[in-house]
Amino acid sequence: MKFTQKLAVLMVPALLVLGFSASSAFAGSSPKHGIVAAYTLVVPSSIAKSHLQVRAVIPNGVACPTVTKTYANGYKSESPMTLRAPGATTGPAFASLRACQANLPSGLSYARVGAIGVPAKFQPKFDKIAVFGDTGCRITAKQVQNCSTPATWPLARNAESVAAAKPDVIFFTGDFFYREAACPTDKLSFCGGSPPPALLPAAGQKYAPISDTDYGWIADALIPMAPAFAAAPMLVTRGNHEECSRGGNGWMLLFEIKLKSDSCAPTAAGMEAPDNIAPTYSVDFPVASGRTLRAIMVDSNGGSNSSITPEWQALQKPAYQQADKLAAPKTGRESWLITHRPMFGIDDVNQFDKPDPTATPPDPGELNWTSMDQTGAALGLTSRFNLMLASHVHVAQVVQMPGQPAQVIFGNGGSVPDSTNPADYPTPAYGPLNTPAGQPIDPAYPPINQLPSYVWTKIKYGHAIFTPGAKAGQWSISQRDTGGKQFAACTAVGKKFTCK
Repeated sequence: MKFTQKLAVLMVPALLVLGFSASSAFAGSSPKHGIVAAYTLVVPSSIAKSHLQVRAVIPNGVACPTVTKTYANGYKSESPMTLRAPGATTGPAFASLRACQANLPSGLSYARVGAIGVPAKFQPKFDKIAVFGDTGCRITAKQVQNCSTPATWPLARNAESVAAAKPDVIFFTGDFFYREAACPTDKLSFCGGSPPPALLPAAGQKYAPISDTDYGWIADALIPMAPAFAAAPMLVTRGNHEECSRGGNGWMLLFEIKLKSDSCAPTAAGMEAPDNIAPTYSVDFPVASGRTLRAIMVDSNGGSNSSITPEWQALQKPAYQQADKLAAPKTGRESWLITHRPMFGIDDVNQFDKPDPTATPPDPGELNWTSMDQTGAALGLTSRFNLMLASHVHVAQVVQMPGQPAQVIFGNGGSVPDSTNPADYPTPAYGPLNTPAGQPIDPAYPPINQLPSYVWTKIKYGHAIFTPGAKAGQWSISQRDTGGKQFAACTAVGKKFTCK
């Protein structure tokens, strides 16, 4: 069979599980190009003056489609797209798909890629912002999520509800890709159709250099995210599941805007994936006359949840220094830090080491704060932010540290929580960068010797909708389940964030 026919055959079972009919899923696909997905990314003005870049995902071997643009005055024009290719060393893992990109101009009323309509407007005023993250279906050697029903993996339903809310923009807080292992034979009813990793460990290596594939990205993101892709432009941040050794190659091909599309390809010698982070950048969103929201994007894909790693600090700290500069105060402007790993997340306590005085040397254990490499890198660099948005912990959560902007977590997009027991997310006995004995985890990093003044955690799949309040720094936030029903009402005022 031709690739486009084979792709359709392979995708139909997954489409039916996700609630799409085969005819509706491919109705907008161009016969000439066989477009698998199309969407619009929000980018800084240094990349596109309009802040919009359209992407298309196509079968390897066909030409990039054209973008047809309709302007507000009715004028129409077409423009080509530029091919994006994965690194050659990804081999069979990324042999089937390619991506294409094109910047959109300002002043459009409509745009389409092939026959697929894509969001084409950067609004003059943003009245509604959708936020969610951590969405893929987890398949690892230790844990297998049931990917076979919308109840147990609700991403498609969640994306549909996000689209129904008609947001002006979607902030995605990272972690699309979770299919890191082959489906175990005793879990075929959960994930029997899931694409497995394509590469094996190189000689002398314990792990394969990368765990993602293009078919894995089709299953984890390109199909179930389709309703959200059609609804609004997306401002996306890279998660730890998109680090180069995990889902990084798909991320670079499909969603990265700063680094090259082959930036996560394994080295030819040794077949090891690199470590990297993209440069920090910002995008300004007008929310009212004289009022602007600046979203500052920091790549936090790597590092440790519970300890300080000097080699990662050297990469990460400059990113927060740049973020601090971008958040310089300006009349009428408020700044949000958007990054995947939180400064002050409270995670499932069972994921952290218990103290072991019998070990050699004695193990002091770990508090259930996450992520400490980010907290260390950002020390003294967060005071200018109004809010800090993240995900990483698979819950909806607010942690208010004294004197700090609220840490707000949107990790409930569809990936299974580490625990569904609220008691497993206790407030740690000491502040971040401490051991369970109240001692610094690293003598070079002074701990924060304060406890949160406010903590709210909800274990429920869904997303959030932000609407601006009447005054600068005021927001109303509706926390909604995957069906779009509100389960909590939250308020942000300045640096404080509360839910009820």
